[in-house]
Amino acid sequence: MSTTWEKALSEYRYPVFLGRYANADDHVGWFTYDLSNGDHAETTGFERLFRKYAAQGIESWLEVVFWKLFSQPARRNSATTRIEEHFQKNVIEGISLWNACNEYVQNPSRHNFETFRSMFGFTSTSIAIAATFPAFVSPDTYPMIDTRIAKWVGACMAEHNSVDPNGPQLTRPPFLNNGSTVLKMSDFEFMQDWNRWCVHTSQKLKKLTFRNWRARDVEMAVFHAWGGRCNHHPCTRLNPLPPAEW
Repeated sequence: MSTTWEKALSEYRYPVFLGRYANADDHVGWFTYDLSNGDHAETTGFERLFRKYAAQGIESWLEVVFWKLFSQPARRNSATTRIEEHFQKNVIEGISLWNACNEYVQNPSRHNFETFRSMFGFTSTSIAIAATFPAFVSPDTYPMIDTRIAKWVGACMAEHNSVDPNGPQLTRPPFLNNGSTVLKMSDFEFMQDWNRWCVHTSQKLKKLTFRNWRARDVEMAVFHAWGGRCNHHPCTRLNPLPPAEW
């Protein structure tokens, strides 16, 4: 039952070259971590570095923003630079971001998320960048979220929900119906349902595989399973997992 999940996680790749940030030379000692393979080991290593230094300065936060946007060459530099300038202009420090993110992690209310999200100076209600950080702070309990994940949920939720009807249920993101190109605050409840489902699924996978699974790992497997530029989605089928009381 878990083989497809294990295979998807082992094949996860998101290579990123942090040194390509346009302002990298302004941050000596930063934007140097190697994610040339972008596999699970390199990515979790990057997560650990973030947790180690995030409270000390804004550079860790800017690295994660650039990492998140790396697959979008047309905007990764401009968006990261805009956030960097906002941090500097408003004297936003790493410790303030760390405290606000942890407040949301410990009490995941809409208000706490909006408070944290507002610190980045976004001009829209988009949520994906801000939602990346809880997954870096607490990967056992928070997955990331993006349009690729949302599309997988829309396509596969019925099958997975039906196999475990009493567990946390996946819900259809409004993003799929409102013509938006990004996830917004209107998708907040969908994000919360996704968070709960990933934690629940990670617990089932721990029992099935006898190894640790984090909510973030569940999301990484789904990210890979949906696929990039392929003729059909999902590119890999993830077997629905039965209730934990099997």
